[in-house]
Amino acid sequence: MVEREIDYDALAARLTESDAEIRGVEKALHGRDATEAGRTFLLREYGTEEALNAALRPGRPKVGQKHARGESPTVRGRIPEADFAAFKQLEEQTGKGQSELVREAVLLLLSQHSWPANAS
Repeated sequence: MVEREIDYDALAARLTESDAEIRGVEKALHGRDATEAGRTFLLREYGTEEALNAALRPGRPKVGQKHARGESPTVRGRIPEADFAAFKQLEEQTGKGQSELVREAVLLLLSQHSWPANAS
């Protein structure tokens, strides 16, 4: 399967064009007819079956893998309140979330110990 990056800005522009044709009220579709019409619409917008399937894939990709399925391993731990307050300030200063900062911290720790951080 060939993966294709989806240009969400272009997709949004196509879906919100002010000069887009607005059709009159039609009979509402139900069941299989509605499913088929919806899929046809989405295929027209996404271009290929592969792009549509990638867009419909539930959940987020695993960290470090573009389109892997399943959950990424989770690391949990407790830290003193003062360290947590400093961590929150770091979040604000960098604009990065907790997960991203923790991933960076783990990579730094692994590199300090000469551990191959990117080994699979």
